[in-house]
Amino acid sequence: MPFELQAIVGTVLILFVLLMFQGGLVPVNQGFAWGLGGRDAKRDYSALQLRIARTIANHIEGMVMFVPLILVLQAMNISSDLTICGAGLYLAGRLVFALCYLLAIPYLRSFAWAVSIIGIILIAIETIKSML
Repeated sequence: MPFELQAIVGTVLILFVLLMFQGGLVPVNQGFAWGLGGRDAKRDYSALQLRIARTIANHIEGMVMFVPLILVLQAMNISSDLTICGAGLYLAGRLVFALCYLLAIPYLRSFAWAVSIIGIILIAIETIKSML
């Protein structure tokens, strides 16, 4: 499997872990009965739960840009040093970003986000080059 597709799998795994962590906090903070019920009664979320929700939303936003670009390149049978570097930067950036967001580490979190965006830009450059 090409590294770029492995990076997609990696981002899905990060999302899966985030979702499991988010779900695991519901019984701790809101109680089992509320978590297993219809959740009709409003409950306040902890700061960590809100951080996880923001991390998940941001992660999905990144995946919406990353995954289609990789799939287009793979459909065109294109893999290059630039796409491999971009996919690696994206994956590493997303992993560090998620950890920093959950641990409330501000400056490193923003740097990790920028690294993942640079990865997407590198992949987008290769995608545009292949279309010309």
